[in-house]
Amino acid sequence: MNKKIQVLIVVLLVVAAFLAGSAGAKVKYGGSKIIPTPTISAAPSPIPFNPKKSLIPEVKFFVMSFCPYGNQAEAGLELVYQLLKDKATWSPRYIINDKKASCEQNCPYRIFNSDAESRCDEAIKQGQIKDMDTCKTYFPYTSTDECLTKECAGLKAGEYESLHGQVELNQDIREICAFNLGNLDKWWKFVSLTNEKCNSTDADTCWNQQATGAGLNTTQISTCAESQKVTLVNKEITEAEKYQASGSPMVFINDTVYNGGRAPEDYKKAICLAFENPPEECSTVLGEETAAASEGCE
Repeated sequence: MNKKIQVLIVVLLVVAAFLAGSAGAKVKYGGSKIIPTPTISAAPSPIPFNPKKSLIPEVKFFVMSFCPYGNQAEAGLELVYQLLKDKATWSPRYIINDKKASCEQNCPYRIFNSDAESRCDEAIKQGQIKDMDTCKTYFPYTSTDECLTKECAGLKAGEYESLHGQVELNQDIREICAFNLGNLDKWWKFVSLTNEKCNSTDADTCWNQQATGAGLNTTQISTCAESQKVTLVNKEITEAEKYQASGSPMVFINDTVYNGGRAPEDYKKAICLAFENPPEECSTVLGEETAAASEGCE
């Protein structure tokens, strides 16, 4: 992840935390109820979507298994999959981080310096936070070395994390393993059922029933998740770095980033633009189009 992107993410997280009145800008969950905290994102570019064209477009979508915005994108894309099937290729990817590497990358932006003080002043003026002492808690270090020593030194390379916790990371890996079994119909059903019935606190026990309901072999998924975890996670990290994908959802159609609406019709139109010769299915209307969406989990 480059420094400009990292700075933007940190600033947005801090502002979101101010607005939420909490110590973090993660999406919170209580039972099956999803309660997203406020996020602030740049408006999508108004430039028309113009992907490269191919005989069989590739749809690559980066998500987190329990990001509500990623789940929204999956719901929209699933109906397009049901329409187009193998006329396009479908490549789900998952946003997973190496704990130590992420910690080391974040340290330069957790220092209370003049830039941080200016952001705090602005937040106080806007009534987003009470006072400077409160703001300083978001920038607890005086130097990068202090942060590296206190936060990162005890972490080991090869320890991984997903934004919404360990259970989400486990589910990310299970969904990768399910996808690698090769039956897309069953994978989509598994993901849909899990999104509907499970959450980031109970998925470690909830997923089995959903996988069975989708016709998948739970033993194969469990064995894969245990034996291939490191290989699979490193592949996801490499893909995210290649595409500079740090948030959920991020959708690429023939390697062109898509920033439009997330309804099935939005995705269908975007994917159909990537065909050299659009199939007759592209004339099917999948409901109303929606405005471009900017919300995501980062």
